[in-house]
This record gives sequence, structure tokens and C-alpha cells, in this order.
Amino acid sequence: MSAAFATPPELAEFERLLSLPNSNPTGLAGFFNPGQIWATRVPARLDVMGGIADYSGSNVCEAVLGSGNLVALQPRNDRTLRIRTVQFGETNLPVETRIPLDYFSTDGQPAEYGDVRRVCRSNPLASWAAYVGGSIFTMLREEKVELPYGFSMLLLTGVPMNVGIGSSAATEVGTICCLNAYLGLGLSAERIARLAQIAENHVVGAPCGSMDQIAVASGKKGCLTHILCRPGSVEGAVEIPPGTGFVGINSMVRHSVGGNEYGGVRVGAFMGRRMINAMRETSGQPPIEHLTEITPDEWNRLYRDALPETLTGAEFLERHDSHDDPVTTINSGATYLIQGPTEHAVLENDRVLRFMDALRRASKGDDQGLIDAGERMYEAHASYRDNCQLSVPKVDALVEAVRAIGTENGLYGAKITGGGAGGTVAVFGRLDALDQYIPQIAEAYSKRIGGMPDLFSGTSEGAVEFGARRYSFDASGWHASPLES
Repeated sequence: MSAAFATPPELAEFERLLSLPNSNPTGLAGFFNPGQIWATRVPARLDVMGGIADYSGSNVCEAVLGSGNLVALQPRNDRTLRIRTVQFGETNLPVETRIPLDYFSTDGQPAEYGDVRRVCRSNPLASWAAYVGGSIFTMLREEKVELPYGFSMLLLTGVPMNVGIGSSAATEVGTICCLNAYLGLGLSAERIARLAQIAENHVVGAPCGSMDQIAVASGKKGCLTHILCRPGSVEGAVEIPPGTGFVGINSMVRHSVGGNEYGGVRVGAFMGRRMINAMRETSGQPPIEHLTEITPDEWNRLYRDALPETLTGAEFLERHDSHDDPVTTINSGATYLIQGPTEHAVLENDRVLRFMDALRRASKGDDQGLIDAGERMYEAHASYRDNCQLSVPKVDALVEAVRAIGTENGLYGAKITGGGAGGTVAVFGRLDALDQYIPQIAEAYSKRIGGMPDLFSGTSEGAVEFGARRYSFDASGWHASPLES
């Protein structure tokens, strides 16, 4: 192999598999033919601050991790997507499925999202393929791409699914980046992230905001990415104070943004916005587009006590007709939290801004800034738990284990991440303290759950910063070269 660029672990593993001889059944000789292959690599992300407030227009602050997913494609001579996924880092069985491209069209026109979603859900054993196939379909539909043939596509996953570190976004963004490089479309990071979000919302069926896709597409190695989710723009990079860092601890409680808990909280937040706009209309004020346009003071003075803690879907629809959210529906028979999810969005946006300010102070030598940033993380976790009811006892125990070690020992803060209801806990601390105490916390936690939790650390390039690689085959084997990102 020849390459003049840094090699993340997933790319190194891909190149190893690619170079194995035809006689080795664990390699890729039976999957890819001699010719050319395009590959992209996308990191996982750690939701440091912001989380589920993204769909309410919040500021968020995201880290890119040292592990991620790789997507590789090679054109075929038929109209089939052959998709194989392999877990990196352990001996396991690959999983494979095929999707005829004809499933993506009706009478020569792109199919409807709902039709493709039903196809991807028709076989539960292959529903994972929605992340890859759905991303390709989204490009066909939104970018008017025409594909006369299909692809053999490999998903080499370096991070677990459903643990709250953006593995689905990494898969979607990787698929779109790979096809973008192959077709030479020159899509921007913002457009790549938007297409990936559309795929997750309308094919996968998860009502996520734009945070994950933007973070893994535009993230910079060694920095936190400041994103304003209105609908999604990168506002800049935030320096991680020298000598400190962030680590994720997998609670081993499976999480999904397609789950009822996350979706119900989102519905409740949009119900809250609709009710606030009804109040604003009565007082002659213009409507707000995002809950996070409201300041904490306005929330406490004008709206908090005016919203019910809960409301049934039927009661809401009778009063307001719609909650104006295009990716969720109201179940008339369900009871939704209203006040809590609405408050979480408003106050979380303010917490994120104060968190970033604290980090900037800490980077200038103010150690109190480290403590203040950690306190904002603890506050965010408490709001997930109390306002949104999106934490679980095992996650709470991890957060409290960090708090018990304390700032005096160099651990400053911890919180649940992403969509909550399990998943990963983000921890902020001095690097030496993280090295010393996080393994101890993980060991103690393993005795509670009966297995050692995954730890996520490090940092690496976002998808656009990393770019794409093209592999060509000749008599001496496979050779890689970087492409323009």
C-alpha cells in the first residue's frame, strides 16, 4: 500500500482486508473486483453539549472521536446495490443484503420516501441497510442523480450502533461522501449533512435534528465544533483547554433516536412552541420559528407557568390542529410532556453558550472556567433526567460516579448524550485524571452490568477534512491516492 496521508484505524483495516489473497475468505477479494474503489472515512461524534435541543434551533457543541466508520464503493455492471457490513476490531460474521435500484423508482420517476422506507423495513434482518441505501436514494431524489448501474458497497464499522455517538450519521455521511467523490458532484459539507439528515428522517424514520450529520461532516481534529441548528450552520471551532479532554463511557443501555421516548419529547417540544405562538399571536407578537429564540428570562416570566406539564394528543389537536413538525406525528391517545421538553430547549441553548464561554476562559488560564464548564454539563444531564425523562438509572450512576471523584481530582463534568434513554455518557476532565479515573469507573460499573463498557476517546478528522481515497489495482496490488474533498 502507498499513501501520503495519515491512516485512521478503520482505513488501515480496510487496506489490510483489501490486500489479503484470494485464498483468504476473510478478505475482500470475493467482494471487490480488480479495478477502482472509492472510500471515505467518517468519525463518530461525542455530544458534549446541546443534544436534543438541536431540533429546537439550539447552539450545540460537538467533538469528533478517534474511531468511526468507513464506506467504500465500486461500480457494478448491473442495477443492484450489494451492501456488506463488517464490524472492525473483533472476529465476527459479515452481514450482507442486496437492493435492486428499481425499488427506488416508480414509472421512471424517483419513488416516494415512504415507499423506500417500507422496503427497508420489510425484512427486520436487513433494516440496517436503510442507512446506506436510504442515503443513496436521497441523493437520487434530491440531487437528480441518475445511476444506470449499481454498486458493491462496504460498511466497515469501527463504532457500535445505538450507543449515542452518531454511528448512523457517520454511515449516512460516509455513503453520501463516497458517492459524491465517485460522481465528482462537489457537494458542500452543509449539503452533505442536509442530505444525510433527510435520509435519517424520511427513510430510516428517526426524527433527529441536524446536529450529528453536521458534526461528523464538518468536525475538525482536536476541536469542538460550534453549530447553530437553524437549520444548521458551523459557527466556528472551540479550543479544548490545554491539558483537558473528553471521553465517552458506553452505558451499555441501547439507545435509538427512533425510539418512543426521544420522539415523544420532540413532539412535546413542538407542541410547546405551538402553544407559545398562540399566546404571542394573542398579544400581537410575531411567531417564533425556534424555541431557542426565547431567552431564559422570557421563558420564566411569560411562558413557563402558562404551559401544562402534560397533555394528551387528542386534547392538543382539538385546540391547535397541528404541532407543525414535518417529521413526527401526534398520537391522539398518547400523553406528552409539554412544559419539561420546552424548558429543556430554552435553557439548554443558554447553557451551551455559557459552557463555551467557560472553555474560552479556561483556555486563557482561568481554572474556574473548567469547573464552570463542568457544572453546565451536570445541569444539562439533570434537565435530560427531570424535564425530559430521558435518562435511566444506570446512566445516572455513571454521572454520579464522575461527580463523586470531583473537580479537586480533575474530573469536571459529565452528562448523558444525544437522544438519551441510554447510550453514552460524556466526561470532561484533565487528561491525567481521565487516564487514571475513567478505567476505575468503568471497572466498577462492569460489576453492576456484568460486562466492561466501551470507552470512546481520541480525535480525528471530520469527513470533509479527511476527504476521499481512490484505490486502483495493478500487477503489484492495490494503491491508494487522495482525492479533492
